[in-house]
Amino acid sequence: MPTVAENIEILSRINQDGLEFAVETTHTAHGGIFGAFQLFQLVLVAELAAPGKRVISIQTVFANSGESGKPARIKVDTLQNGRSFAFLTLTYCQGDVVVSRSEIMLTVDEDDFIHHRNPGATPLDVSDWEPTSAGLWPEHARHWQGSGEELAAVNYWLDAQPTPSMARALVALATEPAVMASVREFKEMPQASAGRMAGNVLVQNITLLEPADLASGIILRSTTRYAGQGRLHGEGSILDLSGQLIATYSTTGVLRYPR
Repeated sequence: MPTVAENIEILSRINQDGLEFAVETTHTAHGGIFGAFQLFQLVLVAELAAPGKRVISIQTVFANSGESGKPARIKVDTLQNGRSFAFLTLTYCQGDVVVSRSEIMLTVDEDDFIHHRNPGATPLDVSDWEPTSAGLWPEHARHWQGSGEELAAVNYWLDAQPTPSMARALVALATEPAVMASVREFKEMPQASAGRMAGNVLVQNITLLEPADLASGIILRSTTRYAGQGRLHGEGSILDLSGQLIATYSTTGVLRYPR
């Protein structure tokens, strides 16, 4: 199996034909296409489809699992593309199957006349956090679990800063598993049946507010707000190491009891 870094290189191979883009997928143990990897590709494709603008908002519905390891294509429908903003619908397909659909807003950054950020809780000192598996992140990670509040946090970083578009794509990737992982820190989750995932993200909303310095590192702080009736919902924020707000995200998913 390829490493995560090798997977990222494979996923970055995008061939454009007008407003349709051919992309590759990588093999997964459960056979479906990781939503995180789709988000990564969706950011790259959106910025190719609207040159000169950057992704600021992503609203994605993961409708079908798809087949990992098989080619896919991303169709782009332009709702509006003007001087300051673009609004695109991106449909991620394999054959006649719609794997996911996204409403994406892109923007051209303008001069600040008001600059306000409210990141929430006090910044965290990551120096004593425990190294952990980076999961779908391509390089380094360390972990902290909140005490007395249902807040889970992960610090991700890279050895070198990627391009701005690649940095945004990696930030989007990092948000997808965060809430689903956070609930496991505070609740005992039953093991999934063989060949099944214990849970899946069905809807992901992301707002990319500021550039991310991935060489210095980012902190994802995730809280599960609700788990019940086989469903899960939570949200999180991404900060730089000084505690400044970079992005926000929310997740709605499904939990599966073993059968």
